[in-house]
Amino acid sequence: MNLAFLMVNLSRRLLRERQAHEPNAGVLDLKAHYRGLCYAQEVIQLLPKKPEPGLLRQILTQLTGLGRIHQAPAEPSLP
Repeated sequence: MNLAFLMVNLSRRLLRERQAHEPNAGVLDLKAHYRGLCYAQEVIQLLPKKPEPGLLRQILTQLTGLGRIHQAPAEPSLP
């Protein structure tokens, strides 16, 4: 039962932080984001060398956006 309370409190805290930047974000968006991060970490470990920071940011943005209910705000383009 304590684990259940921990998970509820943790998800509420993470969601509150995310909603500061994405007001429409919900729990499913939060789950999709962290699931995408796990997949991205696994894929990056399989690569022979680590991608450049700009490419890495694009990969993370794409993978963490999969499965979202509410679309994330667009990131500003890099020159």
